[in-house]
Amino acid sequence: MSEVWYNDLAFDPEFLSARRSDGTKIRFTRQERALLGALTRRPKSLLSRDRLLAALSNGHGETGERNVDLLITRLRAKLGDKARNPRFIATQYGEGYTWIAKENAPPQDDAFLLIGPVYGLSGRAGPERLILGMLTAALDRTIGRGRRVVNAAHLRFDASQLPAVPFTLEVSFHDDGAALQAAFVLRGGPSRHIIAAHRVSFDRSGIKAETDRVASAIKAALWQHLAKPPIDLPLAPTDLPMELRLHEAARMLTRADESWRESEAQLARARAVRPDDPELAVMWALYLYTRLVQPAAGEPLPTQQQWAEIEDTMETLALEHLPAVQDKPLLVLAIAKVLFFIDRGHMQLAAALAEDVFAKTTGFAAAFAMRAQICMCLGEFGEALALYDRGIELSEHRSEFHLYLLVLKCTALAAANDRALLEKTSGQLFALNAPLRLKIGLYFCDPVAALPPDQEAVLASIAAAQAQAMLDFLFKVGARHFQAREHRRNVMAGLTSHLVRRFGREIMPEHIARAIYAPASPSASAKVRLRSARQ
Repeated sequence: MSEVWYNDLAFDPEFLSARRSDGTKIRFTRQERALLGALTRRPKSLLSRDRLLAALSNGHGETGERNVDLLITRLRAKLGDKARNPRFIATQYGEGYTWIAKENAPPQDDAFLLIGPVYGLSGRAGPERLILGMLTAALDRTIGRGRRVVNAAHLRFDASQLPAVPFTLEVSFHDDGAALQAAFVLRGGPSRHIIAAHRVSFDRSGIKAETDRVASAIKAALWQHLAKPPIDLPLAPTDLPMELRLHEAARMLTRADESWRESEAQLARARAVRPDDPELAVMWALYLYTRLVQPAAGEPLPTQQQWAEIEDTMETLALEHLPAVQDKPLLVLAIAKVLFFIDRGHMQLAAALAEDVFAKTTGFAAAFAMRAQICMCLGEFGEALALYDRGIELSEHRSEFHLYLLVLKCTALAAANDRALLEKTSGQLFALNAPLRLKIGLYFCDPVAALPPDQEAVLASIAAAQAQAMLDFLFKVGARHFQAREHRRNVMAGLTSHLVRRFGREIMPEHIARAIYAPASPSASAKVRLRSARQ
């Protein structure tokens, strides 16, 4: 059975505990549970002290009329109730107590998924409520932090009365004598359009396993709805690029820190069902991109060979499926992103694809981001910065897209060696998301100025192997895409300078030194690296 709400508290069906709407948990003793059970079984009815005393005696505790009053006082304190202005338990002086709280709906204003309306409930103790409670718990465990799943099974409302929540799950039950039949219809937003529908037969021996399968199917349908671009709607000016749609969808539906893990699981499941789907193939290429630019905490970066093999797969998927998705703007931009990122001579094709999408659709924000990256890597910094600023204007303040564009703008400013504007823009970025300062601050730091104390502490905590990995990562996800050696060198300058100061010039991997400094003998190359780090 699912939780029962009275006022702002959700009670466990056995009254083991209660939960406030902010998540705070209240635990009850055995005697308090006995009192709650007796009072709530007969709401609005006066229960004498003798009647409550009998309930407490069944709980095997020390009893007496005075003990009833003390327990009621303690219970009120836990519930946040007051004797003079009661919301849960009213006192009839000289006679007893009454449970006055009315069973109500859980708070729904901040629900991510509302389970309701529900039809065909057979009774308070029926298997339907057990299924709904288990389904609510299964979804609530797996959907992202801060996104509540609310079971509103006991509410009676039609479509016009449904609260404005992102998603609803309409449920109907029917016992045909052989099994309990159930239909689950997932609907999205105020439009109430159907996203997915599932029919399930429950028998009493397999309720949990079947309920878990339903929860998994609902989560997969939510992910596909959030991640895949709409096929029958034109792009809106503020629509996100595909890589951020994937990230946002995964972030909403996982409690893991790496969003790509959720994308991997959901895409693998979808591709197993539809292995020839070109949209899923392009999304898989973009997922591989995400794996490279968002490495898991504590895991080593791929080796040079592994990185090359991943990029081989990305390139094959992008080029092979481009003809099949050429009328889907977000997927075309995704292919442009992949071809741009792997840096294998596809810059002109990526630029043409981005230009074509921009010319044919209203998806300005997504196209601005791709066009700006190409412009900056060609050294057209004025145009790139203008495009980033226009994209920022279209993005939601503090959103992932807003932060993403600011990071890219900082990269452009680093490449252009505009230290004053870079300091201002990175300050804006870190004011919006303070943890980013310690995570990526060294990538945008001044190569000649002293580091602030917090970033100096980060530098001091870095081991040599980690330092080389950081240099390799910055080069692969940022510097290598710039056509001019000077711009690649500028992108690497801040991090290189301070890592050389800490570890010496040999910290720089040779393949990066060759790419960002003038070709020279190993000894001369080392001198160039050191001189650059000191400039």
